[in-house]
Amino acid sequence: MQIKRIEERGKLKAQFWSFDLVFAMIIFMAAITILAITWLNISNQLSVSNGGIATLMQLQAQQIGKNLVSQGNPGNWDSVVNSSLPSTYSNIAAGLASSQGSSSLSSQKLYTLLSMVNNNYSEAGLTFGATYDYYIIINGGPFNITMGRNPITNGAVTTFISTRSAFINGIPVIIKVYLWSSSTSSAS
Repeated sequence: MQIKRIEERGKLKAQFWSFDLVFAMIIFMAAITILAITWLNISNQLSVSNGGIATLMQLQAQQIGKNLVSQGNPGNWDSVVNSSLPSTYSNIAAGLASSQGSSSLSSQKLYTLLSMVNNNYSEAGLTFGATYDYYIIINGGPFNITMGRNPITNGAVTTFISTRSAFINGIPVIIKVYLWSSSTSSAS
């Protein structure tokens, strides 16, 4: 009789329950999910630190070009701003188009923006979306207008260019926006 009990005990040790399998699979899947999420986060952080700034600068250069050929907000922002008072810059979005959807630039808006940039470079840049150093060239016919800081003379290491076309008084012009940084690894 004692031999029979030992054999029964041995059989009980080798039994496998379906509940054990389900519980083991849940633990295994939870561990794999946590590992995958952690790996994805680390991978994204490395990606942003290696190429994120360049991508942001490139997208921002394109957006600035688009903003400059828009009407801005409000549409008459040039009459709202006092170019010698940077505190008046905060409630506008500078755009140079004479009207909504037009590719014709307003001379008044252009010269107001030029005055703003000459008065307060950083604050003026924020009105059209620049968080990096910028240099804008509007060239065509008799027009050769530059505003901002020239990347060549200021030690630019990284530069992105956005080009747009428009008209001033019926004359075709090219707008080149240079967005640049004097650093390779961080925003300026």
